[in-house]
Amino acid sequence: MDSDEMIRAITENTQRAKANSHRIDELASSVEALNKMATALEVLATKQNAMAETVHAINDKVTAIETRPTRRINTILGYIIAALASAGAGAFFSEWF
Repeated sequence: MDSDEMIRAITENTQRAKANSHRIDELASSVEALNKMATALEVLATKQNAMAETVHAINDKVTAIETRPTRRINTILGYIIAALASAGAGAFFSEWF
């Protein structure tokens, strides 16, 4: 190798090194943006899980509230039926005895 070939090879290597450095810098910024996005996605997933738990708790409470009137009505109907049955039995037995 003579000096011209060495100069040409060094020049090519220097240019290639500059191009590679530029690419590495671009990749570094892309990786940083990707890391930020992954962190944001992780935070979003955590918040979504917390929200799902809250919705589940609210659903349980709403279900309990919805069943209260049904239990009250059933209890009241039970008392009314018992009262009518007692009145009917009282009237029946008062005529026979």
